[in-house]
Amino acid sequence: MRRNSLTLMAVATVCLALASCSREIKPSTKGCFLVKSKKLIELPAVTLETVFTPEGFALNYFNGEPAVTARTDDYIILYGDYKPTSLKAYRDQGGYYQEDSSKPAASDAIAVGPMKGEKEMFKCRFTKPLPPGVYLLECQSGKGTVGFPFAVD
Repeated sequence: MRRNSLTLMAVATVCLALASCSREIKPSTKGCFLVKSKKLIELPAVTLETVFTPEGFALNYFNGEPAVTARTDDYIILYGDYKPTSLKAYRDQGGYYQEDSSKPAASDAIAVGPMKGEKEMFKCRFTKPLPPGVYLLECQSGKGTVGFPFAVD
């Protein structure tokens, strides 16, 4: 009888251990990553610059091209000291991308939550389809702002 209860406890412990293991894809290095079709793609960070219009309005811009195209069922993983502040549309200005002031911020199109079992990882899921274009996920990192650009078809 004692042997049966020990076997039962061992089986229950193994089942509990296997059930608590997360099978989610997780990065091994800090940064921003897009999970696309169960593959992890790093999104390179860009530095935001500011330009002023003749009327005195400030517009952000960044140099470089978006590294990846995202779909609604993809999601972003932030690993490290990144706190998302906004998701904004940008437009190609021939050599750089400038904030598209004609479109409102799309911050309501993304939901941020912690990843199970991780203290420094956050999952950013799209809550609604984004119109085609280039977007920049702006994050506070320490005392500065960094952006992670991506395209949507």
